[in-house]
Amino acid sequence: MEEIEETPLISSTEERPPKTEKKLDEKEEPIIVNNSNLVDLKNACDDYIQKFFVNKAEFRQNNTHTDVKLVLGYLACGFALFGGYYGHITPFNEAKEMTIICIIAYFVLNTLLVLYSYIFEKEIIFVGDCMENDNKYTITIQTNTKRYSDIYNIVYEYVGKEKQDSSIKIRNSKYTFSKSFGNWFDVNGVMDIEKFETDLFEGLEIIKTGNKPHEQ
Repeated sequence: MEEIEETPLISSTEERPPKTEKKLDEKEEPIIVNNSNLVDLKNACDDYIQKFFVNKAEFRQNNTHTDVKLVLGYLACGFALFGGYYGHITPFNEAKEMTIICIIAYFVLNTLLVLYSYIFEKEIIFVGDCMENDNKYTITIQTNTKRYSDIYNIVYEYVGKEKQDSSIKIRNSKYTFSKSFGNWFDVNGVMDIEKFETDLFEGLEIIKTGNKPHEQ
């Protein structure tokens, strides 16, 4: 009989190509908006500013305004849902008083929500805290655009408590930065993220140091 030479099996590990770790794409996803819509342009900038101060400038976001609005909103919805449910399972004549109470509570809470946004939150889109040399600083960012204007205004407010020997000095500085949306968006509505970040860093440096642009 003819002998058959056995060939050793190749291990599965040898057959497979070496594993390569996925490289993280350091480039951010492009931000594209309708550049003929001022609301879309402002919203895109507002959203990126919040992301910038948390991820790039390393501030810890303070969500007090958002939390207050959420509580008021949830309470208003809760009264509305309870009033609707109670009116559904209870005869009309018996449910009238409770339904009226729920309706009044709903409108009061919604009114408080609007007043809080108008009086306290105003145009604030970001509030954040940071620690530098054992001193705590709080930055508040407000943004606005005038009607039919492509100028985007960023208002920086920087407040800190600085320890000096045995005393504490309160530092409060404010700076307004204004540019056209055209500086950051091309004709296709694509944001130049790097350029926008450069301007944001410039404004942050000015508010920290107090040195205005081109000032020697």
